[in-house]
Amino acid sequence: MALKPAAEFGFPGTSGPDLELPGAAGLLEPLLRRFAGDGPTNLMRAKTEVHAALRENGGVVPAAPPLADGLPPEAIPSIAYGRSDARILAEIDQDGFAFSVDPVDAGFFDRRARRKPRQQNLLDVALIDGRVCIRKRIRRLRMGARLWGNRPVPPKWWAYRGLWATLGLYLYSEAAALLRLRDLPFVPKLRAIDLEDRALYIDYIQGENLRNQAARGGAAVHDVDLGANTSLGRLTARELERREVAILDRIGGAGDFRAEIAAMAREINARGVAPLDIKLGNFIRGAVSGRLYWFDFEICRLQSQPRWEADLALQRELLEELFQLSSRGHTVM
Repeated sequence: MALKPAAEFGFPGTSGPDLELPGAAGLLEPLLRRFAGDGPTNLMRAKTEVHAALRENGGVVPAAPPLADGLPPEAIPSIAYGRSDARILAEIDQDGFAFSVDPVDAGFFDRRARRKPRQQNLLDVALIDGRVCIRKRIRRLRMGARLWGNRPVPPKWWAYRGLWATLGLYLYSEAAALLRLRDLPFVPKLRAIDLEDRALYIDYIQGENLRNQAARGGAAVHDVDLGANTSLGRLTARELERREVAILDRIGGAGDFRAEIAAMAREINARGVAPLDIKLGNFIRGAVSGRLYWFDFEICRLQSQPRWEADLALQRELLEELFQLSSRGHTVM
């Protein structure tokens, strides 16, 4: 699938009257929050922040230096053989495994035969502007989507996700967070935004996420395995995540990831972002530098949004519950 260059993406609302919202928004905000909760305000503030950054930089995402663990394009066989056109290189399934589009690249990307369909957002490995990125297309939960252990998605959850995915809350929240964090060496860089397709292009990091490391010992960890295990399928999401951490501790080899996560959390919070989707699969160990990276900020709170203090406290509770940071002397305050 061919992709257009990032410079050709349309950015509606990055100039002109569409950005002249803050005054009017300030007048409407109390009414919006009274009748629709914080969602409209969260969307408005994240959207205004992203559009302002794009307008200030001529309609494109501000440049950021390359990362040590970014994937060099020439490492991919089809590119090394001369195919340098912007295109999709591989599709990523629910468990984070890549499946190559070009058979030439199968030996590079493909690590298992069975593909687990994605339940909501669509992820691809893309070559764009000579850079290898993850293309994340923000989508509603697919029809017939199932949770871990093959559980049905509650209708209320399905409708809520669909509404805010369509309106752009998750797209703008993650884009705003990545723009705030672009100076941090442990956060993959946002390289482009396609607002029309509701897609973000973010650095592809060479390495292995901590969830995959936990699976090395042979325990059932990935979604494709949990659905076939009746006892594990009855656990809650948080119980499964604590189990994964215990497995990782048992097999070892992950380094002092708790200290690294605590240090990263302090830096991220200092820039006005509180990640709320915290799990082993959102941390990846760089293959070149050995650095631990934190990614996936779709579910987060920005300091400019309502409930900042409450959700900052919630983030700290989640980190302590999952990684026992305080009890091990690693503070996230």
